[in-house]
Amino acid sequence: MISKRIQCQAGNDNYGRLASYIADASHQGEKSLVSWCAGCWAGDDYELAMQEVADTQALNTRSQGVKTYHLVVSFRPEDAAVLTPEKLKAIEERFAQSLGLAEHQRHCGVHVNTENIHMHVAYNLIHPEKLTRVEPWRDYIKRDKLCRELEQEYGLVIDNGRDKAAGRSLSDKAAGVEAHTGLQSFESYARDQGAALLGALENAQTWEDVHSLFARQGLAIQPRGAGLVVKDRHGRQTAKASAVHRDLSLKKLEERFGPFMAASGRLPESEKRYGAKPLQKAADRNQLWQEFQTLSENQKEELSAIRKKWREKREELNRKPMARKTRANMIKLARQYEAEEIHEAKTRGGTSASWLEFLRGKAAGGDETALAVLRSRHEETAPETTLEQQEQARRQSAYLSSKRAILESRELSSKTKTKLFSMATMETIDSDATAKISKHGSIIYTLTNGGKISDTGKSITFSEGARETALAYMAAKWGVRRRSMDRATGNAVFILASGQRVVLEAGKNLLERPKAKVHMREWVRSGIVR
Repeated sequence: MISKRIQCQAGNDNYGRLASYIADASHQGEKSLVSWCAGCWAGDDYELAMQEVADTQALNTRSQGVKTYHLVVSFRPEDAAVLTPEKLKAIEERFAQSLGLAEHQRHCGVHVNTENIHMHVAYNLIHPEKLTRVEPWRDYIKRDKLCRELEQEYGLVIDNGRDKAAGRSLSDKAAGVEAHTGLQSFESYARDQGAALLGALENAQTWEDVHSLFARQGLAIQPRGAGLVVKDRHGRQTAKASAVHRDLSLKKLEERFGPFMAASGRLPESEKRYGAKPLQKAADRNQLWQEFQTLSENQKEELSAIRKKWREKREELNRKPMARKTRANMIKLARQYEAEEIHEAKTRGGTSASWLEFLRGKAAGGDETALAVLRSRHEETAPETTLEQQEQARRQSAYLSSKRAILESRELSSKTKTKLFSMATMETIDSDATAKISKHGSIIYTLTNGGKISDTGKSITFSEGARETALAYMAAKWGVRRRSMDRATGNAVFILASGQRVVLEAGKNLLERPKAKVHMREWVRSGIVR
C-alpha cells in the first residue's frame, strides 16, 4: 500500500467540494464503494457533518494556511480480496492517530473506479474544540512507516516505499511514469549515472569540465529557479540535480567550482543515451520487448500518415472558395473524422502505447512468458510450469489423478485451451468466474457471489466468500496430495505432490507457495557444486 498527501492550495482549499468528491455525489456514488464521516457531532449524517466542518473552519480567522488535509491511500489489486469496509475504517483510524488528527473531523471514502482500490480522506486541520490549526510535521515518514506496519498486520502486498535499498524514493511524477508504463523514468536513469558522475567529478577543475562529463553521459546540467536540474541532452526530460544525487546540489557544486557558469565550448559526443527501457528483469523479456517496439513503430507510422492525410484535406478546404462559416464547419468535421481514425488505429489489433498494457494483452491471450515478465518488476521470475510439467505433477498426485489434463478436457471450449494455465484451471472449478490481469501480473478472479481471488504466482489471497473456491483452485494448481489440521494451532496444512507444505493460518486468507526445492544433481549440473 502507498499513501500520499495531495496538497491543497490556498485559493483551492474547499473542504465541502472535496468531501462531495469523496462520496462521488455528482455521479450517485458509482465509483464509491463506501463513504463515512468521523469525529463529527453530526454522527453518521454525511452532509450535516460537511456543514459542521465548514462552520468549524469559519470560526478560525487567524490561520493563513490551508485548513484541509487530503490523504490518498492506494492498495494493490490483489489486496481487494482481503479488504472489507470494517478493515478500511480501522486503517483510516490508524492514519488519523499517526498524523495526530484522531480528534479532528474527517470525511472518508473508498473508490473502485481504477485498477487499484484507493481510499480518500479529507481531514479538517482545525481542531473542533480548540479551534487551533494542526500541521502534521514530517507526515510522509509517519505515513510510510504505518504503511509497512499495516501490510504486515493485514497480510497486504508489501510495497518498497521509502525503505528501498536505494535509500530514497523517486519523485511522485517519476514513480507515476514507471507505475503506469513499466518503463524506466528519466529520473531513475539519471540516478543510475550519479555514481559514475561523482567519480569523474573528483578530477574536474572547472564548470567546463563538469559540463563535459555530463555530456558524455547523455546529460546536461542547467540552472532552474534557486537550484539546478539535470536534463536529457537529447530530449526534454529533466530531474532535480539534488534528486539525482545529494552531492550535485547547487550549493555543493558552487563550493567546489565557484558561481555557476554555462557551457561555452564545444561539448564531447555522448557515450550513453537515455531511452525508456523495461523495468522487468525476466530472462525472456527481450523478444517481447522487440515485438512491442515493432508494433509501436508501425503504429507511429500509421498515425503519422493519418495526420498528414487530414492536414492536407484541411489545407485543401482552406484553398477552396466557400463561406467562412461553412469552411469552419467543414474543418471542424474533418478534425472529428481525424480523431476517430486515430482512435481506431490505436485500438486496432490490441496495439497499445503502453508496454504494460501490451504485456497484459499477451498474457490474457495465454502467453505465460508475458505473465512472468509482468511479475518480474522487483526480481527475476520464470514462467509458471509448463503443461507437460503440470501433467507429470498430476500423475504423482492422488487429487489430480482423478481429473483430466486441461488441454485434453472435452468439456472446455476452444477459447479455454488458449488461456493461461491458471485461468484454464479456474474454469475447471468455476466456469462463471471472470478474470483480470493487473499491471503487476496478478490474476484477479471475481466470482458470481462477489468473492475475489488474487493469484500473484507466489501467493493466493481470497475474500471470505471465496474461501472454498480458492482452496480448490490452489489444490488443482499447486498439486495438493493431502490435507490435514494442526490441532495445536488450528492451522490447515496442505501437503503438495513435491512433499512441501502450505499452511493456511487460522483467521487469515493468504496461501503462500513454498520455494521449489533444488536437488544436488541440479546444482552439480549448473556448476554451483563440483
